[in-house]
Amino acid sequence: MLSKSYSVKSTEVNRILQDIEQNKIGIPEMQRPFVWSTVQVRDLIDSLYRGYPIGFIVTWENPNANLKMGGKGQNKEIIIDGQQRITALSAALMGKEIVNDKYSKERIYIAFNPTTEEFATRSAAIAKDPKWISDISIFNQPGFNTYKYINENCERFGMSGDKLNDAIQKLMAIYNSEVGVIDLVSNLPIDQVTDIFNRINQKGTRLSSADFAMSRLSSDLSHHGNDLRKEIDYFIQIYRDKNLAANIKKMDADFADTEYYQHIAWAEKEHTNIFEPDFGDLLHISLGIGFLRGKLSQLVSLISGRDFEKHTYTEEAMTEAYQKFDEAVQYALNESNFKRYILLLKSLGILDKSYAKLPDSYVNFGYILYLYLKKNTNFSNDQIEKYTKQWILMTALVKRYVSSPESGFDKDLRLISEANENNQLPEFFERTISQNLTDEFWNLTLPNNMEAQTTQLTNWRIFQMSQIHAKSHAWLEKDKFTADTINEQGNVHHIFPKAYLRKNGFKQNEYNQVANYVWITQPRNLEIADRAPKDYMTDAETIKYHSAENDKENAIPATLKDYDYHQYKQFLDERRKLMAQSIRELFESL
Repeated sequence: MLSKSYSVKSTEVNRILQDIEQNKIGIPEMQRPFVWSTVQVRDLIDSLYRGYPIGFIVTWENPNANLKMGGKGQNKEIIIDGQQRITALSAALMGKEIVNDKYSKERIYIAFNPTTEEFATRSAAIAKDPKWISDISIFNQPGFNTYKYINENCERFGMSGDKLNDAIQKLMAIYNSEVGVIDLVSNLPIDQVTDIFNRINQKGTRLSSADFAMSRLSSDLSHHGNDLRKEIDYFIQIYRDKNLAANIKKMDADFADTEYYQHIAWAEKEHTNIFEPDFGDLLHISLGIGFLRGKLSQLVSLISGRDFEKHTYTEEAMTEAYQKFDEAVQYALNESNFKRYILLLKSLGILDKSYAKLPDSYVNFGYILYLYLKKNTNFSNDQIEKYTKQWILMTALVKRYVSSPESGFDKDLRLISEANENNQLPEFFERTISQNLTDEFWNLTLPNNMEAQTTQLTNWRIFQMSQIHAKSHAWLEKDKFTADTINEQGNVHHIFPKAYLRKNGFKQNEYNQVANYVWITQPRNLEIADRAPKDYMTDAETIKYHSAENDKENAIPATLKDYDYHQYKQFLDERRKLMAQSIRELFESL
């Protein structure tokens, strides 16, 4: 007989709100932006008033961690489904402030008309209307006297004392409404908890391991888990929008005085979209550098006190895990480390734009590797940057982390650490690169992989990086560079104009090939118009700055000047090989 992984019970709304108030239940969203609209909050209260069900709350109790003195660790329950509903109830019924998307605290006021038994979001008109109770949270405030309120207000509402009392009693009964709670057993592995959540919410928001890890951190006060969660979360927000710093410091003044905030205060003056990790990315980076692991489910187990060797949960393991995680977060968010990594990415040819930017997984692992080499080897700065850049480029080219980034991270971290322990790290890098980037890859596989239509193709982006790195001039230009056209004044042009190819029977999937794309200035684009290459390449005005070197910088076949649509497919094949050669030159220059 299979053991049940959960239990089902019902509990009163008031009990849940009290447990949150007393920190028995962790709900991190109370300190993160609230995403529900005020209309959704109103509808939730209305449903409870009418006795309608509002869905189940799903909780998971942290695994027990045995303390030295025989007690138990901080085993606050985590709400893994129903957080928005509970935040809404706390805001409407208890008058608690929510945090908006600007990280400012604000109140949500739900009004009630006892005559019509309607709920509404409070407006200026409702606030002035004597027929409305403009804030239902007054009934849950200390010292509220129902008898006194009825005597003082029945005339205002035009109701008898008995009828007003009936309406208010029905309203206050919301606090005693029962809500279904699904309790997941404490010994469930994190991946099973995540799977259960996602099965329950097949059509809703899916729970990620990163969400789970942030919830777990928020539930820990004794090891500064919640401080670390805030440090990560606030860094992300401030780094992307420095104007939020003032709001965050005002909203969370106590935290702003801690060393955790001071450690990220530099983000108030810095920003580049070359490297913009979200909280999931930073958790992966911290897990990688702190524990040499790649799966966030492992982080949840570690900070829950999991001893992987003894297969138990202990306070000693929890304390050690938090210490390592704290050190890793500080190392990853260190101003010098972060800025130097951004310079490294710039030197690869990555721009402050989305056009020449790699998928996040490759850049994230690159930062883990960069930090690992700084922390655990005696390599020079030049060696660290060389190996990091080569690894980023190699893994992106061969799509090493495309199917399962976490598993890929986990495996590579193990291989890298083992090689380092055996003093074989340079040999490991050279061997792995040579096994992946063979002559066959450069000459056959990579050109074939360039057969695609989308400008989001990673290899197309790397080709642009190769041009930026080489300081290539824009095609058919004298003093403008590819970086200039990407940054401000150019556009992606079809070398064989699409109107020309369409007129000659080519379909969209044929003329929209990345091998037919090139960055040029707008004036040059207008001059080319919809002519065949053999026509515009003989136009003196259009090609006044043309040269063989300029063709090479842009991977343009020298024979283009002789081509019309009859040679289009031949041109694509030739250019893909030249683009692959440009990428190879970038790699070999590192």
